[in-house]
Amino acid sequence: MKKRFKTLMVCLTATALLAACGGKSGNSEGESNETKTLDRPFVYVAQQVVGSIDPAKVIDETEIIAAVNLYDPLFYPDVENDKMDPVPHLATEYEVSDDGLVYTIKLRDDVTFHSGNAFTADDVVYTIQRMIAIGEGNSWLWNGVLNPENVKKIDDYTVEFTLNNAYAPFISSMTQLFIVDSKLLQENTKADDYGQGYLESKEAGSGPYTLTKWDRESELDYKSYEDYWKGWEDNQFKDIQMKIITEEATVKTLLASGQADMVHQWLNISAYKEFEGNDKLVVQKDPSAKLQHIPMNMQKAPTDDENVRKAIASAFDYNTANKDILGDSTQAVGPVPIVVTGNNPDATVYQQDLEKAKEYLADSKYAGQDLSVDFMIMGENPEQRQYGQLVSDNLAKIGIKVNIINATWPQITEAATSAEKTPNLTLISDSLKYPHVDSHTYGIYHPSTQGSFRSMSWYDDQETTEVLEAARKEIDIDKQLDLYKEAQKLITEKAPSIYVANPTHHIAYANYVEGYKFVGLMGYDIAFYNLNMK
Repeated sequence: MKKRFKTLMVCLTATALLAACGGKSGNSEGESNETKTLDRPFVYVAQQVVGSIDPAKVIDETEIIAAVNLYDPLFYPDVENDKMDPVPHLATEYEVSDDGLVYTIKLRDDVTFHSGNAFTADDVVYTIQRMIAIGEGNSWLWNGVLNPENVKKIDDYTVEFTLNNAYAPFISSMTQLFIVDSKLLQENTKADDYGQGYLESKEAGSGPYTLTKWDRESELDYKSYEDYWKGWEDNQFKDIQMKIITEEATVKTLLASGQADMVHQWLNISAYKEFEGNDKLVVQKDPSAKLQHIPMNMQKAPTDDENVRKAIASAFDYNTANKDILGDSTQAVGPVPIVVTGNNPDATVYQQDLEKAKEYLADSKYAGQDLSVDFMIMGENPEQRQYGQLVSDNLAKIGIKVNIINATWPQITEAATSAEKTPNLTLISDSLKYPHVDSHTYGIYHPSTQGSFRSMSWYDDQETTEVLEAARKEIDIDKQLDLYKEAQKLITEKAPSIYVANPTHHIAYANYVEGYKFVGLMGYDIAFYNLNMK
């Protein structure tokens, strides 16, 4: 007997420019019967360049923001109910076989792409096959799970996925499958590149916005797709500028002066405190499903030694990081954020203990040697500079010298591509990628995920790998979660990271903006379609 779903419940919930000057509202006092609008584009300020808008390649926050606004996935976080649970989006319902291997997904029949082409099952089949063939971005989600030939069109609005084995987060993973216009890309394919060249500067989506401009270093501009299947209200923002600005002082000035309407979550905590004193601004705070940690390269001396890693984890001042740098954040309990169902409260947790740290060093293979480590941070970010100073001061107390490497985000992602390039320590903030505990266990510590910023510890342990693979295949939810918890215990015992915090999520925007809801799933918070003018 097949199980049928029209709405989905999973085990995971979360608590839930300078050129752009001008006035805010298109109407004056007393004109309450008129629709309020901006007389310029809505300006969102992001913190890092957008390396790709190809949905087969997007991997970090700003790239996924682009995908969320240009494309549609089959399943979407349940934003309306303040949950991360995946609910049908381009899908309408699905069935799963009793053995958990066959998913039959029904599709909407009223969707068009920006080209005018109709959305059908052909596009779903092409999208997943394209993603697996290119092998970048979040394609690792289906490594060893789904063979491309086992995705089949049943009819124009039904597609069938036959998995190699039961896969616990399959529907959750569909939030990362952004559907492309197969006809358009096939018309623009060169040398079997699946349209990769075309998507270097264009898009092929059905999402709420079309792309009108993309300057990789500074800006993406979006315009509403008037035939979007969900429709439009008059007070939604139809023209969007997403500006990339790394200088914090400039970001603060733009928002405070009314030249920007919303700014990103990565500013120094003092900036949000400053915004709170401005009655024209809103600062929203939410418990996050984010991990801030400092992965330690387990394949590079001296952090290849477990006792050295434990010494570093024991020397770190968690209280200063959480209270002074991050501002009332919660210390992480292993890699899985504590708001995520499946977090193991019994994972190994370190506190600052300098005497214990020295004991660990004495037990290491580097005992008695002068040790130094390289620590890579985003040097333009004031908060990260504070971390650089904190780690340097902490490790100096146990005799380890810290060499600070100031880098840009592209330099960090490049360093992550091999163990040789990866420094001993790197400061990483890692939001939940899909609504499942698997995101921060398998997604970080299975060897198949290595080569991205998520896996800069280069963790490779056979026992952990086997437990994670068993967890993915387990159909019984309770047994599945027990396996993920076992994996967390194994991981934290080896101290692959300094698990710093599950930071409080901050975002700031003008007080005439409404509709923002914190989702907790990376990139989905900045869905411009959800925003409107009060």
